[in-house]
Amino acid sequence: MQKSSKNKVKYPWWAGNARFINLSGTFLVAHIAHAAIVCFGVGAWILWEIARYSPTQPMYEQKLFWLPRLATQGWGVLNNQVIDTQPYFRIAVVLIISSLVFAFGTWFHRTKVAESLEEEKPVARRYHFSWDDPKKLGLILGNHLIFLGLGALLVAAKAMFFGGLYDANLGAVRVVTNPTLNPLVIGDRILHLFTVNNLEDVVGGHIYAGVLLILGGIWHLSREPFDWVKRRFIFSGNAILGYSLFALSLVGFAGAFYCGFNTLVYPEEFYGVRSQFNLFLLPHFYTPGDPEPTSRIWLANAYFYLAFVVLQGSIWHFGLAASYFEPVLESWKNAFSEILPNPNLAYQKHFNYQPQSNLDTFYETPTIEQKPAFAYQQPANDNLYNPSRPNGKQSLVNPQQNQKVLYEFSYPRNHLNPFYETPTEEQSHLNYPHSIPRKLYETTYQSRKSSQGKTFRYGG
Repeated sequence: MQKSSKNKVKYPWWAGNARFINLSGTFLVAHIAHAAIVCFGVGAWILWEIARYSPTQPMYEQKLFWLPRLATQGWGVLNNQVIDTQPYFRIAVVLIISSLVFAFGTWFHRTKVAESLEEEKPVARRYHFSWDDPKKLGLILGNHLIFLGLGALLVAAKAMFFGGLYDANLGAVRVVTNPTLNPLVIGDRILHLFTVNNLEDVVGGHIYAGVLLILGGIWHLSREPFDWVKRRFIFSGNAILGYSLFALSLVGFAGAFYCGFNTLVYPEEFYGVRSQFNLFLLPHFYTPGDPEPTSRIWLANAYFYLAFVVLQGSIWHFGLAASYFEPVLESWKNAFSEILPNPNLAYQKHFNYQPQSNLDTFYETPTIEQKPAFAYQQPANDNLYNPSRPNGKQSLVNPQQNQKVLYEFSYPRNHLNPFYETPTEEQSHLNYPHSIPRKLYETTYQSRKSSQGKTFRYGG
């Protein structure tokens, strides 16, 4: 990372919310925006499923995801049949309106609130946090636990006071009037989590979970972590993210196995028959004898693999917090430093397209003499201007000793003139100056007396 003024930190684009690690106000903006995206996405998805829902076909064959979940909560169901989709539409509209409220909150906190809550008024300054401050982190954890507890109690309230839940054992929606509150029974259900077979135990478990979450939230709001917790847990951005992702992965795996095996919480009327789990090569849920996957198969596999990916993220971030990957990251940094101007921002690769002169390289113009105007001015060993080679049959017989025969040609009988016969020195009648070497010509071939149909042989 690179530190700049006002305690700001610059991170590469793939670092996500780490860019706001020291900006508590902007960090809150990112979370509110995320809530807006989730609410709008879920509401729009519900509307899309309503538009394509067909009451003449089971939900699990239509690959629906949200409508079966809402039907399990008892909305619009009569005798294991969905008879009214108006409740689904209202829920979708509420979610979309909520997304607009969150969007306004995102805009407000982005434009009207300081990037760091430390610079705000005392009321807002209470929510400023630092990753190495256990007391402030406990305060944030307490708020989250209270909201989770309220959500669990709302499910129990829906089952007991607001229409009830769908009971797969009866095939109808009913109100749960006597939830299980015996701690021994609840403890046994925790040990046998996926074998819950009645709504009383389900609602009782939600009541216990909601109460414990709220009490834990109040505890963390009023007390900072114990000393043994401070000694054994790492308090940093990567560590907190690692803990959160680990908890999320556990919830994902629990949802996967609940969806795959439990037919009370995920009824067969809405999700299809119970599936099986295959561990060979690639772990996956499947329905024996049914090649077409149902909503149960799609949802269980989605839970499983998303939880698996989240678990890898948890291990990675905890490893970063505990410096397990420090040698690897240091080697990467050293490798990048050799080729990049700034190894801390490896994605910003430097390019230089300006041509650079190379003083170690010299260029010479090849010295080529002017092509001779006449044949007799051209030496025989000139490799630049070679005479044209006729296409003939290569001779394998040497009729004369000490003479190389390269090509053999046969001329027509009516051709009486010799072919390019170079005069020898004795036959030349030209008077040359004495300064020129006496042996001016080099015989390129020897000819005999020509006659019709006579064969000439060329040699050197």
